Amino acid sequence: MKSSNIRYLPEVDHLRALAALMIVLYHGLHVIRSRLAFHADFDMKDWIVASNPFVAAIAESHSAVALFMVLSGFIFTYGAFGHRIAYGRFMLNRVLRIYPLVLALAFVGIAAFPTHFSLSGFLLTVLPLSDLPGSLGLNGLTTMFWTVAVEFQFYLVFPFLLRFAERDGPRALLACVVVAIALRFLALGLGAGPRDLSYAHIAGRIDQFLLGMMAAIVLLRGALARRVLRALLLPAAALAFAMLAGLHALGGWPVDAWWKVLWPTVEGAVWAVVIVCYIGGGDIWPAALSALLCALGEISFSIYLLHFPVIQVVARHEWFVIVGTSAAANALATTALVAAPLTIALSALTYRFVERPFLDLRRRYLDVAPAPN
Repeated sequence: MKSSNIRYLPEVDHLRALAALMIVLYHGLHVIRSRLAFHADFDMKDWIVASNPFVAAIAESHSAVALFMVLSGFIFTYGAFGHRIAYGRFMLNRVLRIYPLVLALAFVGIAAFPTHFSLSGFLLTVLPLSDLPGSLGLNGLTTMFWTVAVEFQFYLVFPFLLRFAERDGPRALLACVVVAIALRFLALGLGAGPRDLSYAHIAGRIDQFLLGMMAAIVLLRGALARRVLRALLLPAAALAFAMLAGLHALGGWPVDAWWKVLWPTVEGAVWAVVIVCYIGGGDIWPAALSALLCALGEISFSIYLLHFPVIQVVARHEWFVIVGTSAAANALATTALVAAPLTIALSALTYRFVERPFLDLRRRYLDVAPAPN
């Protein structure tokens, strides 16, 4: 996505497209498979146990959320490092980026399901605190809002974290990661659930933003040559695949074990390596494919917010594509051939007429002169 503040990197949009497609496949697999196999909405007790490593990786592709968050830390740092940030204009741009589509979906959901409305829930959504209990729950239209809240909470502190990194180097960010891990273990000792603490809130996700910031500093310093990073890309992709398949072998997302306190850091580190290798290695695709990925990356926020209700509609109305006897295979085929195209088409529409007009109102928030050290 092009911005007046940050030099455009097509590879960033490529990775946004990857993350968006991962999350579509992830929810499609679970939600549509449940309808095919059990004739019911998805329930955690029906979590798939896959022997096929590719299906296993898709089953844990909720990790796309981590990729999005590492990318956020990366792209803001890559563009703003060494410059002063005008805090008010920076936050205004974030509001213009996020809230038009969020509020559009919220008001449609309120009109469609008025009995689900509460003033407190609406305020939690607007503040943004949708990751907390009591926020609006509007039959799929607001399912993904919790991640928007976590992203915005990071935006509130990003300019300060950037100054710390400029003053003290990446060790300041690494120290924040260590503190976050220590505080999660403290909360665990007080009886917190490690999975939800680490997965659904800034308390866990902050590691991923910070690791994205560190990844940007690595690239900005140019310590590794492009040819080296390009050579490392395939091993980095294999590492990410192994991470997803390995998580599934350990029980996947439903497991509420102590090591989940450390999992955001592991995810963030792996995706940071992928980002450094992919972006540092340069665009590797033919022009036509690169343009397609950029187009998908541009509308990835709409894809992210809209895919879940679209998948629910496909599942409940049984618009299935049957390719065999496996519910998982049929769910993935339905997702790829029905849910994903519908989501992309709707997202192109909302991007053009809901997101884009407000994006054009964004202002420059970086001063030309670098900040003093």
